[in-house]
Amino acid sequence: MLKTIVTAIALLGSSTLARAEPLAEPVVGPKLICFKYSTFLLGDGEKITDFSGSAEAMAITVEGPSGAFRIGESEIFAPARGRKRLVVSKGQTSIYRVSSQGGRYAIYGATDFSNGKDRLIIWLSGDNLRGQTADRGVLDRFEVRDPASVKCDQTFTYSWDFLSDPAK
Repeated sequence: MLKTIVTAIALLGSSTLARAEPLAEPVVGPKLICFKYSTFLLGDGEKITDFSGSAEAMAITVEGPSGAFRIGESEIFAPARGRKRLVVSKGQTSIYRVSSQGGRYAIYGATDFSNGKDRLIIWLSGDNLRGQTADRGVLDRFEVRDPASVKCDQTFTYSWDFLSDPAK
């Protein structure tokens, strides 16, 4: 399959996400979606409909039969506040439900910049995520890992390197 890379371009000096823009063509599952530090298995019947990004973060919206949810990845997220309850732990990935954030999940893992320590890498939220057992159908498809170690069908990423060397 053709590997497509979508790179976020930031306005100079801006670290906030740009407004979400619809993709020219939705990315339709099943596909292995790669981000900068993690992967997500887009399920059958699901599609990615928009993307927003900056040099330090990116977010996508996934729509599917059970509703829509938003995945945001960044290397500069502050640790989650409020009470956290571990709901999934596999390999380098730990997923917590954050009680003070409604139906939100914080996904932690070790990265090449964190010296082997867990860092908050992904925020996951959506009206259909209610902190119930059914959420595992989405949560189990995330993995914090080096995306270069797998064959990605689609990559969404962000980086300051893009601003200094657009040929990358």
